[in-house]
Amino acid sequence: MHIGLTACLVLSYLLYHHRKAVNHYDLLGVKTDATLDEIKNAFFDKSKKLHPDSDPSNPTLHSQFVQLNEAYRVLSKEPSRKEYDFKIRRPYSGGQAFRSTSSHTTYGSSYGQESIRYWEQFRHSQSPEMTAEEKQQRRKRNFRLVAYCVITMMLSIGAHMVFFKKLEEVHNNFMDEKDRVITGIYNESKERARVNGFKKQTEILRQKHAEFQEKFKMRSDGEDK
Repeated sequence: MHIGLTACLVLSYLLYHHRKAVNHYDLLGVKTDATLDEIKNAFFDKSKKLHPDSDPSNPTLHSQFVQLNEAYRVLSKEPSRKEYDFKIRRPYSGGQAFRSTSSHTTYGSSYGQESIRYWEQFRHSQSPEMTAEEKQQRRKRNFRLVAYCVITMMLSIGAHMVFFKKLEEVHNNFMDEKDRVITGIYNESKERARVNGFKKQTEILRQKHAEFQEKFKMRSDGEDK
């Protein structure tokens, strides 16, 4: 009976650690054949929710966050992930729960440091709550930016108005000069036609006068005979 009880305890111990090993994938919410990008994205999403700073009033977040980092440390590198997959496929080989061998001790340390750096980059990327002075300075910067935009827009409108006004003035001067030239040509042609017409009328009158004198002369010669 003593031996049976001991065997049950050992089996329970192994099953517990087997479930704990499987939980590496469950903690990250990915499948066992997930890619490295899927594991990184899952860790990034989970770390935002489980980080202790996200809810200081929840004491369980710390242990969950530690487990999450351990899962990411193991699954994010190929050697430790292969060893881990081998252990969860053969949970009773060696009679021990999964742990990195001495050949991977250096990897484990670097993996943990990389996980910390990864999370620190995420935490620093979040903008902390601004103070009243910072908000005031931000409002002033935004106001100056809007003022610069308005001034630039007004200057642009003014420059366009001056340009189009100058263009209209040049166009009007050109049209006035054109009208003046056309009017001069018209008046000159009109005067030339008037002069030519007077000469033509004088020539016609002289011709009629000569014809009249010729007829009168012929009539006078007939009466004398």
